[in-house]
Amino acid sequence: MSIKVNRNNEGIIIIPDCNLDTKGSVDLQNAMIEILEVEAKTKIIIDFSLTPFVSSAGLRVLLLAMKKINAAGGVLELQNVSDSIKEVFNVTGFSSILKIV
Repeated sequence: MSIKVNRNNEGIIIIPDCNLDTKGSVDLQNAMIEILEVEAKTKIIIDFSLTPFVSSAGLRVLLLAMKKINAAGGVLELQNVSDSIKEVFNVTGFSSILKIV
């Protein structure tokens, strides 16, 4: 399990290489806290290409991050989201509040 963070001219790219369950969501939350303390005004992309599963704990972290980023004037974007995770977002209503590309 790991959370990789890359920066490029598009913004900050976060790549969780884990399930966003109870354990993985804590790792994502810790990475997000570090980033948001310094760079909340930028575009933050979470790349789900290596994330097979999102639980309610992961949804909570995404919601908190989105609120902080939006309040600071930044943008949160989710990329490479699998169909099964998109279904979780659809069922929970998160697809209407998160930017999924």
